[in-house]
Amino acid sequence: MEETRKNDLACPGGTKKSTSACIFGLLLLVTALFPRGTEALTLSPPHFDYSLNAGDSILDVVKLFNETDTTEVFYPIAMNFGASNNEDGTPRFYPASEDRLGEGMGEWISIETSRIELAPGGRYNLPFSINLPNENVKPGGHYGAILLSSSLPSSDGGSVGVAAQLATIILVRVSGDVQEIGSIAEFGFSDPQSWYDHLPIEMFMRFENAGNVHLKPTGNLIIENWYGRKVADILINPEFKNVLPLSIRRFVFGWGSGVGNEETGPLEMEFRNFALGKYTARLVISYGTSSQVLLSERTFYVWPWRLMLVIGVGLIALLIILAALKRVYDRSLIRRFSRTKSGRF
Repeated sequence: MEETRKNDLACPGGTKKSTSACIFGLLLLVTALFPRGTEALTLSPPHFDYSLNAGDSILDVVKLFNETDTTEVFYPIAMNFGASNNEDGTPRFYPASEDRLGEGMGEWISIETSRIELAPGGRYNLPFSINLPNENVKPGGHYGAILLSSSLPSSDGGSVGVAAQLATIILVRVSGDVQEIGSIAEFGFSDPQSWYDHLPIEMFMRFENAGNVHLKPTGNLIIENWYGRKVADILINPEFKNVLPLSIRRFVFGWGSGVGNEETGPLEMEFRNFALGKYTARLVISYGTSSQVLLSERTFYVWPWRLMLVIGVGLIALLIILAALKRVYDRSLIRRFSRTKSGRF
């Protein structure tokens, strides 16, 4: 199971308003999957995903493990989160009391423990509950998080430290009028060119979620050569990353591993990452509970001109040598025939 690790950050002292702004600025650094940091304080799982009805309640546990050699103290905080303005999946965190779009669920999260102290090598199971209201619950996706702060704000708005990468996110799908509306906003090449010299070729898909619940677009990128033979089949979104409602997320993938390093010359790169001719990239994506399918297609060309030039020059040189050898051989035959003819007469 994936785990989240801690990097400590701190906001300088100041007014309560500026301190709060600093906190949320730091929290924007947390990525959607909360990748591992450099310190050995782990949190698992990195996310929960539930399907619930209005009035439902659920109990669960977040597991903490302190692999450091120092005692760590944390204060759990329930938050809301939503999609940010960028397309890399970075969430936008905001207080549980703020829910302008009706997608939050921070106020549904109850955490009985207000302070956690972890000794070196210590483990802790942090229980929490989610309690959905019986009425006025908007169907579709709702999003919250449990973040662990290294200190609580003081009464005068002083310094606050935040373990910005120590968090778990919670996704809830509330039954009812759930709208799963996805589309491929764009399918293209990260570095568009008239033709490419060699592999790898990096591509991307911008997936748009116009519905009211999170979606996991998955599928395959199929590469076919000029006569229709499949030469590659690449998985898209194998980590099952989510796209939140009313947002676009960019997925990057490619064909070829790019054998070589910084010292590899362009000619050797073309030889070690060889492809030649016209290719078709066919994107097949499915999403949602009913596995709706989306298709998109692009064509591109690979022309390793340096390698072809060397091969062409080599072939021309070989033909010249063969022609010269043939002339020498022909002259030898003529001389031999001439001597033989003179001897007969």
